[in-house]
Amino acid sequence: MTSTTTLQHLERARRPFVRRAALLAVALALSATPAAASGWDSNDGARWDRTARGNAVDVQVLVEGRNAPLYFAPGNWDRRYFQAFRGRPYALRVRNRTERRVGVLISVDGLNVVNGERSSLSHGESMYVLDPGESATIRGWRTSLEQVRQFVFVDEQRSYAERTGQANGDMGWIRVLAFEERRPIACFDRPEYHWRGGDERERRAEGDLGDRESKGQAPQSSGETMRNDAAAPNEERRAPRTAEKSLLGGAVPQAQAYPGTGWGERREDRVRETRFVAESTPADQLVFRYEYASGLRALGVNLDGDRLWHRERGELGFAKPPKW
Repeated sequence: MTSTTTLQHLERARRPFVRRAALLAVALALSATPAAASGWDSNDGARWDRTARGNAVDVQVLVEGRNAPLYFAPGNWDRRYFQAFRGRPYALRVRNRTERRVGVLISVDGLNVVNGERSSLSHGESMYVLDPGESATIRGWRTSLEQVRQFVFVDEQRSYAERTGQANGDMGWIRVLAFEERRPIACFDRPEYHWRGGDERERRAEGDLGDRESKGQAPQSSGETMRNDAAAPNEERRAPRTAEKSLLGGAVPQAQAYPGTGWGERREDRVRETRFVAESTPADQLVFRYEYASGLRALGVNLDGDRLWHRERGELGFAKPPKW
């Protein structure tokens, strides 16, 4: 049995996959998640929606399992904003809109969510692969073929990127790139590829993010552990986040807290490998930005929406419990 046949047996209907970078692409399969009953909210004329729609994929943000509003800010139509809530878990639901498999590369705080390393947003990186019409919920940082650590909103200083020495200028940003599959002209036998990165990251999580934290030391990333002595003197060091100019005028106060994505609870999320060769350029590039409520308002995001428009539209519904 050739390696090609072996990996084809891993591809089962209605199951998404994760791809590992290699000359001959290899991927991981995880449990599928049903798509939302309502594909998206049109909100005609409003400055927010529930789904970011691309050419190849749709993306929704789930905060504690609920579909979060995606806002727009004046002059920034190339990105969507959503509100971070300190201590709450969140996830990304991705749906393949096409009739072909697509690879989905996801970067959170500048890090690839599969291997936890700094992302260059390249087609050669690890990514999820979805079958035609498939939906999957990406709940956290992948630590092995069986588990992830949940995405959770924390202050930037407690983020996974900061605690692994990989904090960068993309903190607070989520980037979702969809790649179409390159159809091979001919297939050749290749040795079967086994991904071992997850076990190493899980050991690092239990060690560096646990023992080192208890000793009051900053945790190291796996890359730092392997090249401490050989680190280049001009290695990038991230400067503290500076105050951002508000779209409403003035600046965000320096003392304001900024959110990041932390290393949350362990969750079972089984995956397996499959082959996938991505095109060199993405079909979609969907960009999301998250901040606490005060930060969003300072950037010109109206969290309450257009109240007059909502009153004019009028909607029937069921009674909801009072907030106070």
